[in-house]
Amino acid sequence: MTALKLPAPPEGARPSRSSRGARLQSLTLELKTVTPILGGGPVTRRLPEVDIIRVPTLRGHLRFWWRALYGHAFTAEGEPGRQELARRERELWGGMGQGGEGARRSQVELRVFGIDNAQGDPLNVELGDPRSYALWPARKTQTQDVAPRWKPGLRFCLELLAPEGDAFQQACQALRAWLLFGGYGSRTRRGCGSVVLVSPEKCREWLPGSAARDELRRLFVGVPLLESGQAGPPCDLPLLRGARLYRSGVSESNPDGAWQKALGWLREFRQGTSVSGQRSRESLPARNPGEGKRAGRSNWPEADKIRHHARARGGPARGPAFPSEHAPRPQHTREPAWPRAGFGLPIVFHFQQEVRKKKPDAPRQNYTPAEPEGVELQWEDASRERHDRLASPLIVKALPLADGRFEPIALWFERGYPEDGGVVMVQGGRTVPGTRADFDVLSAREDAPLFWPLRRERGLRDAFFGWLKDTGKAREA
Repeated sequence: MTALKLPAPPEGARPSRSSRGARLQSLTLELKTVTPILGGGPVTRRLPEVDIIRVPTLRGHLRFWWRALYGHAFTAEGEPGRQELARRERELWGGMGQGGEGARRSQVELRVFGIDNAQGDPLNVELGDPRSYALWPARKTQTQDVAPRWKPGLRFCLELLAPEGDAFQQACQALRAWLLFGGYGSRTRRGCGSVVLVSPEKCREWLPGSAARDELRRLFVGVPLLESGQAGPPCDLPLLRGARLYRSGVSESNPDGAWQKALGWLREFRQGTSVSGQRSRESLPARNPGEGKRAGRSNWPEADKIRHHARARGGPARGPAFPSEHAPRPQHTREPAWPRAGFGLPIVFHFQQEVRKKKPDAPRQNYTPAEPEGVELQWEDASRERHDRLASPLIVKALPLADGRFEPIALWFERGYPEDGGVVMVQGGRTVPGTRADFDVLSAREDAPLFWPLRRERGLRDAFFGWLKDTGKAREA
């Protein structure tokens, strides 16, 4: 798709008062993207030719960040608090009719204009590209063509109107949180679609000098941001009160470089072959080194647990479910534990079916028995109904700063897991019996974890942040 420019709408009188008679206050910001936009349109895996930046998509992002900023005031009151939160959100942002009330118009009006430099990227996402860890849903597969993305550099103007007072202030704070921690489209929690202010003056007004805690608190006056001491019992609503943030401490002028660094933290923690920061000679990295383009064996427990429970598709009803050379290691017992589910669900597992060649000219041969196929991790609620999606509580991205530079960060929301829920293994569309485990269990009772951060922490957040600190990659804000 070639570069596209949409002119500003014709000038006209803006309303000075809302339909309820309240005086309106307005704000206009010129913005540009610094990382690729994936999705965000009405049709999956296609770039829209009109409404490139859609108001409904933006409104959805701002509503999310409004809840993250202000939801803490209602979570301690149980179900009545949730109902009040829903009422307050509907009152500000609008919604369909419910509880005997009709549909409600949003008090916050958004307008997008002046879209410029919208350039599509039709190229496939190669596995060797550092950005592939965020953009993998766009990769070409056997059944789907590559999903095009919008290249960084897309510009647009956003106008926000809301009744002056609390409504306008809360909408602006949600917009600020979106600029700092969010993005446009999908995969924003992995840094896609990040947006910055074009004007240096606006950068100094809206953005922090660094990712330090005091700098962020200064911008969100009256909001208990990153106040872990005030956090109540965790609920399943992602909150910035009680969240934890780790930062590199070094800003960069290149947003792509800062994004790749933050994204690299998560990639290395999950799949890295380095042993930096290990506590003993017996400690192992996340994954053993591979041979050539073929990855080595993972030292997380999930693959071994799957081999304990899964059967190769089309394989024998009895007998081993795994090749003898890939037998589960004794450190990972049959008892289920799925630690990486804490990074979000579903997780789809693909096992290598072809025997590793000992000689380059050796004939190709598949494992016998075959490795498991068609395996996913999903979750069940209290009624044992299965769900395939649970958003990640972790955001890794390049945080924009007041001086126009960027700092790599990792932000973990204060968020509980679904009450009485559990992670389950699914194969062939069915839940495998005996595979349910509680959320945030790093290892089973009789396990001896191979990957060293899993040995000494109680939850995935502490394991990840402890690893960032021990390896010297980042420190807490």
